[in-house]
Amino acid sequence: MKTLTIVLLLAVVSVVSAADSWRFRAGAARGDITPFVGGNIVGGFNPFPSKHIHDPLYARCLVLDNGETRLAFVVCDLIGLSHFLCDEVRRVVEEETKLPAGNILISGTHTHSACSALGDRFATEPDLDDYQKFVARRIADVARCAINNLAPARIGWAVGSEPRHVFNRRWFMKPGTVPPNPFGGTNDLVKMNPSRASKDLVKPAGPTDPEICLIAVQSPEGRPIALLANYSLHYVGGPGPAHISADYFGMFCDRMQQLLGADRQDPPFVVSLAHGYFGYLPTVEQHQLGGYETWLGTNRLEIEAAPKIVKTLLGMLEQLK
Repeated sequence: MKTLTIVLLLAVVSVVSAADSWRFRAGAARGDITPFVGGNIVGGFNPFPSKHIHDPLYARCLVLDNGETRLAFVVCDLIGLSHFLCDEVRRVVEEETKLPAGNILISGTHTHSACSALGDRFATEPDLDDYQKFVARRIADVARCAINNLAPARIGWAVGSEPRHVFNRRWFMKPGTVPPNPFGGTNDLVKMNPSRASKDLVKPAGPTDPEICLIAVQSPEGRPIALLANYSLHYVGGPGPAHISADYFGMFCDRMQQLLGADRQDPPFVVSLAHGYFGYLPTVEQHQLGGYETWLGTNRLEIEAAPKIVKTLLGMLEQLK
């Protein structure tokens, strides 16, 4: 019973008044963006072809409408999206639904177990490849379905903190100890993923962001509609060799649906875990292993770390009152 009250607990943190709830509406939807097997997985330094689908990739959308302004939040199980792809999504959604392009926020979870929707990152013209065209069309469809699902709702939001899983992997080093950069320079002072036992470590090059921000919406009767969470942790994955996966982001979404007993709803309850400032914030375990290369080669820890982080996040949600 305790887990069934998570969204209710969130909703009482800050709630739209009963009088306004008739004006406030929310809708959510998701769509499958899993690529064909055989496309290159781009999470590592050297792309390699996928051989299996461990779990599907999704584009998830939450639309909020207070009667005056309409906003859409889109989170995709992708390592990233090109701005040309996002521009195409906004163009199509605005054309088909009248939702202003400037009111559509699009992000990727940064899963390392997906094919690329970045296209040619040095391109100066919007020439989308086949997968990018598919993703753009599917995101537009998902946004349209979320708008179709708009219904009276109430909203709650909260902020929690979970500092145990974030660690800054960029460190100031003693002068002269950083290897030459790609341009031959030898005066750099900061290194990414230095050895944890190095005598040349000085201090982390910046802070961490431990906050977990949450938005929850439900119907006036209490039926969960959507949950949007944000955490600044670099990816944790490792589902299997050459497997396509949403990594721990997908695990979090699936588990939340189960815990709330909302995984067989119509319209579906949509959970999204978006990323904050994550680029230099891997897990503490990664640092303890001694560097990124070791982390990638230790499949056991990746598999164990993702469920542990999901469990920690869910535990924090239960404590929000």
